[in-house]
Amino acid sequence: MQKFNFFVSRFALFFQKLRYLSRQYQYFFFVYTKKKIDVDLFSYRPLISILVPVYNTQLRHLKAMLQSVEDQSYENWELILLDDASPDEKPGIYLKEESKRNSKVLYYRSEKNGGISIATRQALKYASGEYVAFLDHDDRLSKDALGTIVDALQTEKNRPEFLYSDEIFQSKTFGVFSVSAKPDFSPEKLISHNYICHFVVVAKSLIDKMGGIREGYDGSQDHEFALRASRHTNRIRRLPFFLYIWRLHGESFSRKKAEVCERSSQKAISEYYAEKNEIVERIDSGHYPFTYHALRKLKTNHSVLIVVLGAELELDILYSKIIKLTQKTSNVNFEIAIGVNETEASQVSNWKFPDNIKIHSQKSENRNLNPKTINRLVSNTKGDFIFFWNPILGTLKTDWLYELLQHGESEGIGAVSPVVTNSKRELLYSSLILGKKGFIGVSGNGLSPTKSKIWSGEWIEKNVSALSKNVLLISRIHWITIQGLDEAFSDFYWDVDLSIRLREKGLRLVSNPFSEFLHESKHDCFKEFHPGNSNTKVDRKVLIEKWGDRLTADPFYSSHLDLVGADRLPKGLFHGCFHWFWKRSWKSK
Repeated sequence: MQKFNFFVSRFALFFQKLRYLSRQYQYFFFVYTKKKIDVDLFSYRPLISILVPVYNTQLRHLKAMLQSVEDQSYENWELILLDDASPDEKPGIYLKEESKRNSKVLYYRSEKNGGISIATRQALKYASGEYVAFLDHDDRLSKDALGTIVDALQTEKNRPEFLYSDEIFQSKTFGVFSVSAKPDFSPEKLISHNYICHFVVVAKSLIDKMGGIREGYDGSQDHEFALRASRHTNRIRRLPFFLYIWRLHGESFSRKKAEVCERSSQKAISEYYAEKNEIVERIDSGHYPFTYHALRKLKTNHSVLIVVLGAELELDILYSKIIKLTQKTSNVNFEIAIGVNETEASQVSNWKFPDNIKIHSQKSENRNLNPKTINRLVSNTKGDFIFFWNPILGTLKTDWLYELLQHGESEGIGAVSPVVTNSKRELLYSSLILGKKGFIGVSGNGLSPTKSKIWSGEWIEKNVSALSKNVLLISRIHWITIQGLDEAFSDFYWDVDLSIRLREKGLRLVSNPFSEFLHESKHDCFKEFHPGNSNTKVDRKVLIEKWGDRLTADPFYSSHLDLVGADRLPKGLFHGCFHWFWKRSWKSK
């Protein structure tokens, strides 16, 4: 039996490795995500101070880290190693020798152990570079990490002050087994989860303006630092290259001190909102470890206009769904806007609602309202917020509206949307994704909280590029700012246009999985985004002619991830093979 169990475990390990190989992390991410850089052409060559707190690090990890720094193609750096009073003397002895061998390697030792925040702050005192980089003592940098950073600093106008990159996860057992392909700067996602993590390089002037590195956040000091930095600069840039190799092993700090990490992050999140004058009532854990969900006090009571879209339901069923939707809220005045034909108008006029609900009907050929009709309906109503709703979607939570309003009333947020799931609680929609040649994808297909991984970006509050009209909340103030809907569209894609125009005004879009709707019909309300849908051709042409290049890439969906299926999986083996053949074919022409 013992031999049987041994072979079973070996077979399981073999197939696990085969799965990782099939995704082709080890090949694809090192070959196709590098940027060709000639460091000799740089006109701006800042000194970069690399801070590395050290504590009882295994020598093999320490040597690998040091070697990765010394191998950098960009050579204007200094490595500041701060030994936080390690009981094990071997790391200190080794680093002392290395500092004698290489003048760019600076070694210091604290008299007493203070923790990672204090050690990093102490190391910062010795930094003389214009930019400061943060590196863990058992991780590594790719060869062109610093060169890629400095390449991004060559522009003098609006030179980035805070830079971060994608990263690779490595373990002893599987080698490179996963990645974090990150979005452009996403404030709401950063609050929910420290997706930035590594590799981070920051202007020394920004660190000084921020007040340096704070104590009391051990385990989540990088989360606190990133949140605070985002309040002091908007010159934040993500580099879409895998510059950092995060070594995961049994001694990794975050796996030992989970509770300490979570308390530190929750403290940092509360302070972040306090600086924005927003009151946090409590912070819950998110769907994954080290993710968070802040519940804030609403600034005031709101009135909401619900614009009913879609004509699939019988009026009696629609009436009951409106009652169900509005019953699950409190202290809110509702206006319901609906398009009806002549035969439906009398039936709708007989609907009975509580005193906090008022019905507005607009004569229309069908209930599938077009932008012109919607603009007229909105102008004749008074709700502080406008909620577009397809009634084949039913809410699953009593606090669905609160979850939307706490984002909707927040400064800088243009629109917010819940997620849509099926009966198995698999995601049907969390946002829309922009791609090449006007491709619009639906993000989150089939991912449940148990199936998806934290790095998928799903089931986390996050910023997105576009939201679907089927469930979308926008404030009337922002509606007026963008002057309503563009009436050049008929039935489709006006929600994508609305989303882009909000972003053009500097406003953010948010997807909130803590407001969840259930798809309750055989009709697919996202079918307009299916490839080859002939009904959308006219509106799709209008969208492409209007926005052109704005539709070719999605800043919140990494180019390293598959667009097909929009499930946030890295491009794998077949993509790598086809890409290789494509490059050979292109070069031969």
